[in-house]
Amino acid sequence: MNSMKPELRKKFAGAALAVTLVMAVTGSGFPSTVSAETSGQSASSNLAITHEGVTLSISKVMFDGNRLDMAFRQEGGTVGKGIIIDIAQIPVLSVNGKRMLYLPYVTSMPEDERAALLSFNIPKDGKPQLADEFKMTIEVYTKSVKEPFTFTVPVKKLNSLATLQPGTTQKSGDFSYTVDYFQMTPLMMELKLHSSGKVPGAAKSKGRSSKMLYDIADEKGNLIQATVSDIDIKRPITANIKEDLFYAASFKAVPKTITIRPFTYTIDAKGDILKDSGKKWIKTYYKDLEMKIAVAK
Repeated sequence: MNSMKPELRKKFAGAALAVTLVMAVTGSGFPSTVSAETSGQSASSNLAITHEGVTLSISKVMFDGNRLDMAFRQEGGTVGKGIIIDIAQIPVLSVNGKRMLYLPYVTSMPEDERAALLSFNIPKDGKPQLADEFKMTIEVYTKSVKEPFTFTVPVKKLNSLATLQPGTTQKSGDFSYTVDYFQMTPLMMELKLHSSGKVPGAAKSKGRSSKMLYDIADEKGNLIQATVSDIDIKRPITANIKEDLFYAASFKAVPKTITIRPFTYTIDAKGDILKDSGKKWIKTYYKDLEMKIAVAK
């Protein structure tokens, strides 16, 4: 059973819910199973547990050093609206018998209301937090069953699909940025860069620009969007920025080229992010700042 102290559980639950909401606003977080299956994936073989007539199965577990993902599906019982995993009951992750206090977030699968993806971002702190191979135990709750579902699965780190250190700079007007590092795994992508100079003016004269943000496209036009929160967007801009950016998705195959697509949002006089008629945040892309990088096979 989940024996976390009540005060810690409450604090942890609030933080976890906040992460879940951020992902719901900005996210596209489902891994490419095509890539994963060819990259050293270690997955459970459809382990399933039944409580009170409800069966929860864990069909896939993937770990790339930065993120730990696990896919669940519920059979039986009622699902209702929302996500099958009960985030109010904090999922408990243990590695080789040691409890890990990583923040979880849960995303639904639009094509299957009985499925969900549970993820943990793994902090680096200058060194790897988890070994390349370990035994994972995860304890989760569904909304219709009081008893937890506990799975123990061996996990092996996925291979990186592409790693680049281009050191390439793109400049327009007073603003420039340099891409120092790019990594692609089956689960996500990482982009390290540094920028300097004044960000171009906002799309609307009555607003101000956010800091520069970066989407990534492949040669076929598939776009992986930056994962950011409204808090990050509204953060004051500094002249020199060094960033380590993580993207909550990856391309289905290793691209021949990637294109970094810089953009900003516009902040109006009230401090709100400008939206279009569909209530989506409006992006202003900067074509003259785009950077194409070849991906070596």
